[in-house]
Amino acid sequence: MIENRKPFKTLRSQLKILRNRGLNVSTDGKPMRVLERIGYYTLINGYKTLFLTRDSNGKIIHPEKFIKDASFNEILSLYNFDKELRSILYSALLEYETNLGSELAYRFSEEFPDENSYLAIDNFNGYDISSVVGTISSLSNTIKNKTSVNKNQENAIKHYVNNHGHVPLWVLVNFLTFGELNYFYRNCQDKVQMNIAKDFSNHLRREYNKKYDISIKPETINAINHLVNHFRNAVAHNEITYSKHLYKSPGIQSIKNILSLPVSLNSQAGIFELVISLKVVLPRKEYSIMAKRIIKLLEKYREQFHSVDFNAILQDMNFPTNYQELL
Repeated sequence: MIENRKPFKTLRSQLKILRNRGLNVSTDGKPMRVLERIGYYTLINGYKTLFLTRDSNGKIIHPEKFIKDASFNEILSLYNFDKELRSILYSALLEYETNLGSELAYRFSEEFPDENSYLAIDNFNGYDISSVVGTISSLSNTIKNKTSVNKNQENAIKHYVNNHGHVPLWVLVNFLTFGELNYFYRNCQDKVQMNIAKDFSNHLRREYNKKYDISIKPETINAINHLVNHFRNAVAHNEITYSKHLYKSPGIQSIKNILSLPVSLNSQAGIFELVISLKVVLPRKEYSIMAKRIIKLLEKYREQFHSVDFNAILQDMNFPTNYQELL
């Protein structure tokens, strides 16, 4: 019989472990109810890192020990902060997902108006045939899956197949994941990619009264899509988001030029790079709502941390100290 190296521990035992490691935990029963509701792994393992003691090289000391005055409530505050941040980002990311799907459907169908043109390999670029085949396969599978569901379960794809014999792209894009939209754009022919980039350029000029007049290139849209896809998955699956980074983000510096930013964007893109990137592609009103909500969120939680400097959280997000004027 294999020994269980991670045996079950009661809630009381879990709290005792935290206290033994130097974490301040109240005895009023609230921490126990929190662990019961959220779970030790999600809360503690997910958000303890900021509060752990490190050696002179910045590495976490083992066995783990919490820094002086670190508290259970601070870890819970960081969890709640991240949860609210995901909610704010989710709305903005969904908005861009809709915008990109609409652009793809319009510009691709304009260039290739025949039925099922998105299933023809010649209508895509020839730079990466395996990626093109993967995109066509995912589109075909989406149609197949939606038409084979329970006969009493109606959806738009099934309706168009049964009544019109094909599914227009402007219907199909509503059933694609952002990852699929990302690859669709990347595999479009250069002309289609360029037309979509021009549309976003025109939107940006119009929304900000020609304040930003540098044209957006397809390379920038691809960089934004790659970044959005990375964070979209984290937000959708309730992963730790505030400190998440996308390493090596080529093309991200072009956003600095488009928006005339006085600071460089980090190639290890974090939340700040994501938010600034969304300014390029979101309607001004939607971006403003997101930016104001994030600023309000940061102010709300600024005083809830005592054992660590709130600037450490901002650093994990790649946020500069003058983030308000930059957003």
